[in-house]
Amino acid sequence: MPILKHLVVLLVWLLPALSVADALPVLHHNLRVTPDIKTGRLQVEDTLQVPDSLRVNGAFEFTLNPAFKLTPDIPFDSAQGTGEEIHRYSIPLLPEQREITLKYSGKLASTPDCAWLTQACVLLNETGIYLDGASQWYAQSANALHTFELHTTLPEGWVSLSQGKQSGDGWAENQPQDSLYLLAGRFHVYQQPGKHATAMVYLQEADEALAQRYLQASQQYLDEYSDLLGAYPYAKFATVESFWETGWGMPSFTLLGSRVMRLPFILHSSFPHEILHNWWGNGVYVDASQGNWSEGLTAYLADQRIKQQMGEGTEYRRSTLQKYATFVGSQNDFPLTNFRSRHDETTQAIGYGKSLMLFHMLRQQVGEAAFFKGLKAFYQEYRFRPATFGNLLDSLHADQAFRQVWLESTGAPRLSIQSHTLTPQGTGYRLQLTLQQTQSSKAYPLAIPAHIRFADKHPAQVETLSMTQATQTFELNLPAAPAQLALDPDFDLFRLPDAAEMPATIGVLYGKETKTYVLSRKTDEAMQVAWESWLDALKARDPTLRVQYDDAPLPDTGTVILLGGDNAALQGLLERAKQPFNMTDAAFTLNSVNYTCGLHTLALGLRAGQQNIVLLDASSPDGLDKMLAKLPHYGKYSYLVFNSATGENVAKGQWEVTDSPLVVDFPTHRP
Repeated sequence: MPILKHLVVLLVWLLPALSVADALPVLHHNLRVTPDIKTGRLQVEDTLQVPDSLRVNGAFEFTLNPAFKLTPDIPFDSAQGTGEEIHRYSIPLLPEQREITLKYSGKLASTPDCAWLTQACVLLNETGIYLDGASQWYAQSANALHTFELHTTLPEGWVSLSQGKQSGDGWAENQPQDSLYLLAGRFHVYQQPGKHATAMVYLQEADEALAQRYLQASQQYLDEYSDLLGAYPYAKFATVESFWETGWGMPSFTLLGSRVMRLPFILHSSFPHEILHNWWGNGVYVDASQGNWSEGLTAYLADQRIKQQMGEGTEYRRSTLQKYATFVGSQNDFPLTNFRSRHDETTQAIGYGKSLMLFHMLRQQVGEAAFFKGLKAFYQEYRFRPATFGNLLDSLHADQAFRQVWLESTGAPRLSIQSHTLTPQGTGYRLQLTLQQTQSSKAYPLAIPAHIRFADKHPAQVETLSMTQATQTFELNLPAAPAQLALDPDFDLFRLPDAAEMPATIGVLYGKETKTYVLSRKTDEAMQVAWESWLDALKARDPTLRVQYDDAPLPDTGTVILLGGDNAALQGLLERAKQPFNMTDAAFTLNSVNYTCGLHTLALGLRAGQQNIVLLDASSPDGLDKMLAKLPHYGKYSYLVFNSATGENVAKGQWEVTDSPLVVDFPTHRP
């Protein structure tokens, strides 16, 4: 869902490159933690079981947050961790020594706004506690994974949470983990035992009805994914009301912001995505040396799969391809082997979108049964171990040609019908079809689904056209006169769609094309200032941005954004776009519904020929601000209407696509 695309982040700690055949060392912690929520200090006693493989020249080397001071004091070297300074220690061990106890304490600075893309998020105050591996609150060593027992001393009325199973005054996990978490706060805790795990809900305020909805949904998806992929790997799954507006997936729990978790669509859209990450990313870890495979696979088996079950899989994949076409160009494209994490629309379009389409094509190629058999085998083999993209593709029996084209290369094919000829042949017909790949790069090997519908009662059929050349001719022998031929109508291929296959969307506002913003000469003074203030902010990020008034000729290329419904350029563009929309000074009509201009703001995506057009209309600066804040979350829609006063969305949708160049309609009657 659009809002979650910007709110949901997943903390998958990517391990350095290593040979997966080599077993990683496991460091066992027995942690006793005492936080002081008034001062922000953390006192830790950690008794570690150190494996021989972590000894370097007879010493145990580890890192900690520089805020901590060891007792007794031990010399350290400053080093750079994941964007933060860390202290590196080396403690000599006796040859027979297998255990060492570390005692340390220090004050951790909280990050209340949690800019997760640029900093390690920490909370340790009277609001609550959140600590993860990035904050270096426990000893970390080389590529070691971790098992642990965690005991916490908390203020009265507080409860704690970590991965694994609840144990007395804390938590324990004996399966190797790549990061350790500690959460605590004044939560109301609800739980429900299940077939595969205990479902839990942590809420900051009591809400039995909300808790029950999450408990039931948790059990539903734990059962479903366990049957599909293999047994859930943890003792519990907890849904936690976060201290920030997040949607994070961690081992055996998820953090959802107060507003996020109360959105009605979350339970059966992005929530199962977080649960599934306990298989991919938090059950099998990501060795990112060949790219992060976890995000695309999770998006495919959660988000896309749910849409497919709802009968909306085609629309979901179409939107996925449209995002790639909108946000990825030759200058910012990169192969999936280079994807690590999402930090903007481009990395999401590749790391999530292209990746999920890779898995969809592979599923089409090897078949349903073999695809899920391969996933089960992959999960069983690499459970609680790091795995590369190559390891995953090995389990799915992808050949080297498939990997080279879709994993290691950039770009995407663009498909067109060059010609077609239909001739009678015996009792049936012969269809000669010439297809062309029109991208500038070399031809991609494609298995193109060709859907054929007949004029009489013959059942529709699907033929697979194996295309390996830039231009290739196919001959199809048909049992009867066809009524229609459609190439890849369900968007099963990763490709650059033709503009006519896609509904115009608001998302082009944030795309890679050159943009021209067109102000109206008729706009009143208050709105003129509001539009110009917004444009000034955009210019600060993009000095090449073009601005003109509506009495100047419009450019023939790029995206045109009309600012204000009184824009002189609007009427001619509406006539060319031919969509069910018209506008007067007082109101606009959208799909036969009337909306009063002053009470509503409007964002409208149009396409005039090959040119993308966006109309933004607001009658007050406050209404404009509210709309602009919402637009990034609604990029896939063709039209949006908001309440000017509240900013609430009151209408949204996509234009119907009726003129695809990959569809051939044949005459009904023939001589």
